[in-house]
Amino acid sequence: MLRLTFLWTLCLFLAPLLLLQGRLVRARTPLLPVASGPTQGHEGAGPSPNLVLGLGDSVIAGVGVDQVDAGLTRQLALQLHLKLDQPIAWQVEGRNGDRVRDLIVRLRQLRGDEPALLLISIGVNDVSHLTSLTRWQWEVTQLISELKSFSAAPIVFLGIPPMGAFTTLPQPLRFALGVRAQLLDQTLQRAAKLLKGVYWFDTASEFQAQYLASDGYHPGPRACELLAARLALQFGHLMLSADPALTPAPEPKQAPKPLAAWSDHTQEP
Repeated sequence: MLRLTFLWTLCLFLAPLLLLQGRLVRARTPLLPVASGPTQGHEGAGPSPNLVLGLGDSVIAGVGVDQVDAGLTRQLALQLHLKLDQPIAWQVEGRNGDRVRDLIVRLRQLRGDEPALLLISIGVNDVSHLTSLTRWQWEVTQLISELKSFSAAPIVFLGIPPMGAFTTLPQPLRFALGVRAQLLDQTLQRAAKLLKGVYWFDTASEFQAQYLASDGYHPGPRACELLAARLALQFGHLMLSADPALTPAPEPKQAPKPLAAWSDHTQEP
């Protein structure tokens, strides 16, 4: 954390150049549409299929693939069905551009069947909009509280992707966003270590830039397939005991200790 904070502080001296590069990248990057097709379905036949609910940003919405069927949530449901030989339902609740504060608002309005697994993708837009680390930590704490009030299902956070490996970004912007992404991702990692029922999935260790979509940012169809296979392998066991009929009621809302308070390191303002 201290090393990343130091590197980010150095990046701030390049702020005018980084802002200029950011504007140029936004102007030149093609805007891909959200995937088309039904936002829910099921894999395999059978009564009371366990539900995988995808929540979050453009990765969940399917930006980078043509059809929702090729997106990460549906691909995960398919992999879980093949791995567990159980019927798996899936539902996509993603929105392009969402930051964590936006997801909190949408989550409070969400209604539907009780999920067996919550797949969360959030953070890239907080990186690019320079959400302060302190605010990010407080909002992640609030999001987890809202998720636990919404459902008793396990919560799997996708790690923030390694933006320092996005080759379409020019240097030094690529380096700066990569450092910032790592800083914010450490909050998700810390939450998974300290909170019961919260998990973190490493998107960086096996990142392959050649499988990104044409915009150079979002996962393409092959990337979604590979991520889904790894997710099913790592977290499939969470579905084995999932039975909607036996799922306890969500816990009442509490005021959890903020993630910022769980670190001994100095936080930025």
